[in-house]
Amino acid sequence: MEILGLFAAGALAGLGVAVPLGAIGLLLVRQGVTGGFAVGAAGAAAVALVDTVYCVVALGAGAVVAPVLGRWGGAAGLLAGAVLVAIGVAGLLRERRRRTGSRTRPEHQPGPGSVRRPAPARFFLLMLGLTAINPATLLYFAALITALRHTVAAAGGAAAATAFVAGVAIASLAWQVGLVAAGAFWGGRITPRRQVLVGRAGYLLVIVLGAGAVLAALAAPATV
Repeated sequence: MEILGLFAAGALAGLGVAVPLGAIGLLLVRQGVTGGFAVGAAGAAAVALVDTVYCVVALGAGAVVAPVLGRWGGAAGLLAGAVLVAIGVAGLLRERRRRTGSRTRPEHQPGPGSVRRPAPARFFLLMLGLTAINPATLLYFAALITALRHTVAAAGGAAAATAFVAGVAIASLAWQVGLVAAGAFWGGRITPRRQVLVGRAGYLLVIVLGAGAVLAALAAPATV
């Protein structure tokens, strides 16, 4: 049951990093509109791959620094939760600024034939590079895994970590592919307002995860 719980926690974490509709998400939607589902799905796989690799890196780093974090007691969990809340709040503020700026510009939706379609492999590499150079993703997973380190350790080490990573990978891939499908099948119906609403929902999820980490750290018994 703990393994299933960690898989669910990984899925929520994957959605937390994937749902906020930033530049990467908008590129996937646009590619679905202009280049079709197959090309966009290749890019979606690249984004999910980077999310998964960063999650594994954060887990590995967490195992190395766990003894140090253990001496910090609840302070590490409090700091990690605060970082997640800060990421979510910063994202909401960016969405607000982008929404304000969009009112001063005429809305434009590219038509299906206005952009040349890249090859799937080329778009995969493009999205792989763009996602990999975003340090916020690694910071997000590092903070979240720091907050969950006791839960992962108590659930059984490697099996628990595998379940968490699997949840992240599946949720991230499902969301990214969903964005491409939305672009391919609904095209210009994805209005700027809907983009903002989806982005806000994702950042609110990150804030909830961070607040949960803070509460868990406050409730944890003090260590000597």
